[in-house]
Amino acid sequence: MSTFSLRGLYDELERRITPPVETVVHSDEFAATMKIIGRTRSAIGGRIDAAGAAVLHAVNLPAGSDIRKLRRQVGDLDYEIRRLRRELAERDENDGSPAEEG
Repeated sequence: MSTFSLRGLYDELERRITPPVETVVHSDEFAATMKIIGRTRSAIGGRIDAAGAAVLHAVNLPAGSDIRKLRRQVGDLDYEIRRLRRELAERDENDGSPAEEG
């Protein structure tokens, strides 16, 4: 009576399949193919994003690119406000006179 072992089956398959798969994966042809696939996916993704943005703009909704632009603008404003606050605090410290109360 033989014992069926999934681990033994897995090890045997791995031993037989790994060398040819590694040969393919480490080949220049595979690298070139993956580069082409990556560029194609990027180009298609860009077109899909543009089409989606056009649809959202058509119904007067913001697209992802609009949100990214607004986030960048809010970040810039936040930076500017922090810079101005530091500048005002430094002026108050350098002034030396007590603040007047109304």
